[in-house]
Amino acid sequence: MRKISVALLGAAAALPLLAHAATTLPDPADAGASVPPPATSSAFDGYKPWHDGEAPSWQQLNREVAPSRAATGAKHAKHGQHANAASEHGGDSK
Repeated sequence: MRKISVALLGAAAALPLLAHAATTLPDPADAGASVPPPATSSAFDGYKPWHDGEAPSWQQLNREVAPSRAATGAKHAKHGQHANAASEHGGDSK
């Protein structure tokens, strides 16, 4: 315990000597003072832009999702059957 106390007192005594060894910064009020350049790196260092692959045109995509002509004709045929069924049962077809 005594050795630790002596070591702490020695370090405390040497601390003011180390504080004076620090480099001093120029006065901020002095407009002509030389200032070292900032030592920071850019946030964009190592940035690699995203590259999309080859994409189909919008016309090709529309053709792929559009209903086929056969499917469209089948839908119209079903509507006609419902109208006929309604008129057979005495209902009004609209």
